[in-house]
Amino acid sequence: MLRLTSSLLLFLFVGMHFVYAQEGLHFSVNNQLYLKGNSALIGNNILSEDDVDPFDDRSIYNDKIKMEYIDVDEDKSTFSSSQAVLTLPKHSEKIAYAALYWSAIYKYDKGVTRTINNQVIYKGNDERSLDVNKIRFKIPQGEYNDIEGLKVYDSYLNSTFNDSKPYVCYADVTELLQNTDTVNGTYTVANIKATEGYVSGGCSGGWLLYVIYENPDDKPKYFTTYNGFIEVDKDEVNISFANFKTDEIGDIKTSLAIGALEGDQKFKSDILSVYNKQTNKFIPLSSSLRAKDNFFNSTITIDDKYFKDRTPNSMNTLGFDLAKLTIPNENNSILSNNSSELTIQLKTKADRYYAFFVAFETEISPIYLENKNEDFYMTVDIETYALPQNEDILKIENLNSITIPNLEPGYYLVTNVFSVEKNATNWKKFLSEKGHNARSYKNPINNWDYIYLEMSEDPNVVYLKQRELSRLDYFEDIWVLKINM
Repeated sequence: MLRLTSSLLLFLFVGMHFVYAQEGLHFSVNNQLYLKGNSALIGNNILSEDDVDPFDDRSIYNDKIKMEYIDVDEDKSTFSSSQAVLTLPKHSEKIAYAALYWSAIYKYDKGVTRTINNQVIYKGNDERSLDVNKIRFKIPQGEYNDIEGLKVYDSYLNSTFNDSKPYVCYADVTELLQNTDTVNGTYTVANIKATEGYVSGGCSGGWLLYVIYENPDDKPKYFTTYNGFIEVDKDEVNISFANFKTDEIGDIKTSLAIGALEGDQKFKSDILSVYNKQTNKFIPLSSSLRAKDNFFNSTITIDDKYFKDRTPNSMNTLGFDLAKLTIPNENNSILSNNSSELTIQLKTKADRYYAFFVAFETEISPIYLENKNEDFYMTVDIETYALPQNEDILKIENLNSITIPNLEPGYYLVTNVFSVEKNATNWKKFLSEKGHNARSYKNPINNWDYIYLEMSEDPNVVYLKQRELSRLDYFEDIWVLKINM
């Protein structure tokens, strides 16, 4: 809800309370598309026991293996590289969206172990690059492109995950795939940074490429991608998908894609479930390769098959998990006709893991697709926004401007207001630990501190950020102020 009056602002900070949840950065929407088409997921890990040979041993714990970078490209300009092959069906080369993610455990560059009084101690060289968002990316029949992605989350910058210091980054590579004549073929990702050697819990890392493509012969579908970085440990994590409506008749086909770190094959009890409204219970998902009580097991799978078209094609990807699977929906028991919401749950009892990417797709009503296309074709991107003038944006534009000396003109997305400076400092620290870039200004009239996360002269940018952040449970109410305009 937009905050338009000072009396409502006063109610906000008097009634404010914090909601603390799992460590990391909560999942939020990164992209939504409505079209006739389908999706594909490829990827690979970047650390192993050998720099070239596949690793297939499933009997050993990840943290017992001395890891080193995989490097298969025979290019001296890269220190790590792995490959995977994208194969889209014929007449499906029109790319609507392509997302590249990479994630790794990166406490230090190299780690060793020492045994003292029968206890294993992990030590590192205390050196660690901050440029985890800079990698190299090669498309089929092309040369390397230098990619500088977005740091979705980097725990090295805060006090969380002190034993492992994981991170996740993202880059929209849609234009690269749209501008090539050869979409199908080998993709190489290089120079992803991670800890080599040893670290508590084990070293791991990898990348994924999620591609949405158009095909006029396919049924209408809704696609959405979420990113974040959540530790799944003692408490379960629920993620809900909305903004769609399934067809009024017929069977509904739906699927998930997910990326995670530190899923050890030897540990059991990590579970991915989907909510069944008919039974009011979460139903564990599984396949012939993923047990319902050990879903995250250091593999890369598409439904009931290992994704082997990659180099190296290790059966054990040592803490890096990618999965794309069809949600069983016999007799529309999970997702029924005219449905508009689905919830999944991540949980574990022993094998702590980190989830960083989820994609959901489902068949939708053709009428719903037509209405969406008439309204707008929405792609929520990090840098590019395309939205029409709607009532909410008009309300933002019509706000009365507030004068704050020495502050840049623009629309400010405010998350909280404090009359006590110490409380403002604590709130900024909390946001920083969640991976946000919190900034503040002081209103000279009341001497209060205003904490904001976004500022732009374009109301569309601030409006989209408001919609994205409002999904996080610790942002109970955020609003827009128009300043010096």
